[in-house]
Amino acid sequence: MTAYSNPRMRAVIPNWSDGGKRVTATFEIETVKGRGQRAVRTTTGAPKKLTYAARMRIVDDSDGRTYIIEDHCGAYGFIGVRQGNMKYSEEIIHSDDPRYAELHALFD
Repeated sequence: MTAYSNPRMRAVIPNWSDGGKRVTATFEIETVKGRGQRAVRTTTGAPKKLTYAARMRIVDDSDGRTYIIEDHCGAYGFIGVRQGNMKYSEEIIHSDDPRYAELHALFD
């Protein structure tokens, strides 16, 4: 079972794999009034940005990897978990899932 912890708004990850090289990755959650929050990851090139959600946090997983959790509770009633590469969704947790309350608490 996946366990997410250490929710935060900013994280600097040294030795991040970027293609065939190792770089420092900086993750930040930016807030825009009227739009919500989105995650931004900067390595060596242009920043990668996710679309907006009500709230986002950078978290660690029990597997030692970095993930982004997205609170879509207001509009859609689920929490999304996205891989640190910001390309792929890891899982979707709906409000009737037993893990929902535990993940929702990571935003507080």
